Amino acid sequence: MNPDTYAALYGPARPAPRHRGTGVAVVAAVVWAVALLLLGCLGFLALWAEADTGPAEGIPLRWVPVCLALAAVPIALLRTPAVRRLSAPARALVTGLATCSTAVGLAVWAA
Repeated sequence: MNPDTYAALYGPARPAPRHRGTGVAVVAAVVWAVALLLLGCLGFLALWAEADTGPAEGIPLRWVPVCLALAAVPIALLRTPAVRRLSAPARALVTGLATCSTAVGLAVWAA
């Protein structure tokens, strides 16, 4: 298409905006990695402590509400309108921070 025709029909050409948020995505990935590592270690220690108490059949039912609460925190946060308006890396960062703070709180409580 002729540039003059394009300018007459659609206005001056505007370059595409630069993609931002890669720094936020990297920070979100680090926060999620720390949170998942901490939750994995806590799960391992919980199962080890449970195995140390004697024979048990399957995972004890008292850990089910804790696991459901840990899964419900980021899901409930993602459902709020304020978080829905954020970009995808910012949503990942917000939910990662909530999960990480929940995991740290659980670790402090368990200690």
